[in-house]
Amino acid sequence: MKKIILSIFIFIFIFINYSIEVLQANTEKLPKVSVKTVKKEYISETYIVTSRIAPFKSDLISVKSPGPIEDVYVEVGDFIKKGDVLLKIENDELEADKNNKEGELSESLARLELEEKKLERLKILMNSPSFKRAEYEDQINIVKAAEGNLIKITSQYNKAKIIYDDAILRAPYSGVISKRLVTKGNYVNTGTPVFELVNNEQFEIEANIPSDKIPLLNKKKEAEIIFPDGKILKSSFRSIVPKENPNTRTVIVRFKPLFDQKKSNLLINQNMNLKIFLKSKKQIKTIVKDALLIKNGNTVVYVIEDNIAKLKPIKIGIPYQDSIEVIEGLKEGEKIVIRGNERLRPNQKVQIKEVK
Repeated sequence: MKKIILSIFIFIFIFINYSIEVLQANTEKLPKVSVKTVKKEYISETYIVTSRIAPFKSDLISVKSPGPIEDVYVEVGDFIKKGDVLLKIENDELEADKNNKEGELSESLARLELEEKKLERLKILMNSPSFKRAEYEDQINIVKAAEGNLIKITSQYNKAKIIYDDAILRAPYSGVISKRLVTKGNYVNTGTPVFELVNNEQFEIEANIPSDKIPLLNKKKEAEIIFPDGKILKSSFRSIVPKENPNTRTVIVRFKPLFDQKKSNLLINQNMNLKIFLKSKKQIKTIVKDALLIKNGNTVVYVIEDNIAKLKPIKIGIPYQDSIEVIEGLKEGEKIVIRGNERLRPNQKVQIKEVK
C-alpha cells in the first residue's frame, strides 16, 4: 500500500514539474513587442519665419546741458564702459552761473538767519510793556518771505549745478558707439542727440510672425535659429508685442537666447531664419510612425486584444515628425504594436511591454 501511495506521489510531482516546464517553454516562445496607447493630443508643427538680432539696449544719447562742444572723446566703433566720458561741453559760462547761484544761496541763507534772530528777540519781549504785536506779526511775514526766497534760490542753484555737472557726458551703460552725430565746436541745446549707443553683448531674437499664427504659437517649445551650415542655436519665448504691422500682417515676437551671446559672433540687426512650433487647432488622434505596415497596398497596424495581435487596416492623414494622424480605423485607448511588428502574424499571441 505504501509503495502505491509513494508511486502516485512521484507521478504527481513529475507531472506538475513537466507542466510548469511546458508552460515556461511556451511563454518563452511568445514574441515580445512594445505597444503604445492610441490617444488624442495637440500636435506641434514647425514653421519658418524671418527674424533679426535685436539689441536689448540701443539708444540715442542726448546732451543734458547746452553750449558749444569743447571735445569729443569717442569714435564710431569704439567699445565703451558704463561711466566713460563721451564728450565735454564748454562749461565756463555754466560754472559762472553755478557760482553766482551759490553766492545768492549763501546770501539768502544769511538773510533768513538774521530775520529769524529778530523774530526770536521780539518773542522774548511778548510779556514786556514795550512789546508791539504789529511789529511781531510783520516780522513773522518777513521770515516766511525769507524762507520762500531760500527755497527758490536753492532750487535755482541745484539746477545750475546739475547743468554744470552734465557738461561732461558719460555713458549710461556699456556698449559700442554705432553713430556719432556731432563734432568739436558744434553748439548743442539740451536734449540734442549726439551718439547712438548699442549694447552688442546683450540681445534678443525678434521674429515677425503672421497674425493668424500667433494664437497657435507653442510658447513652451524652444525656437531654433537655423544657419546655412546646419548649425542651430536655441531660444525661448519671452513676449508678444501686441501690435500688427498692417503692411505685412505680422506681429513682433521676442525670444530670449539660450546660448552664450558673447561667443555667438552674431551681429546686431543680422537677419536669419527662425524655426518656431505651432500647436494644432484641435486635438488630433495620432500614432507613432513605426507602428505602420504596408500589406497588399493597404496601411495596417497590429492592435493588441487579450495579448493577441490582430491586424487592422487604417486610414492615415497628416504626418508630424515621429507621429502621424489617424483618420479612421482606430479608437482612443486601443493598444498598438510599435516595435516587433515586422515579425508578427495575424492573431498571434504575444508578450507586451507598454511604452508611455
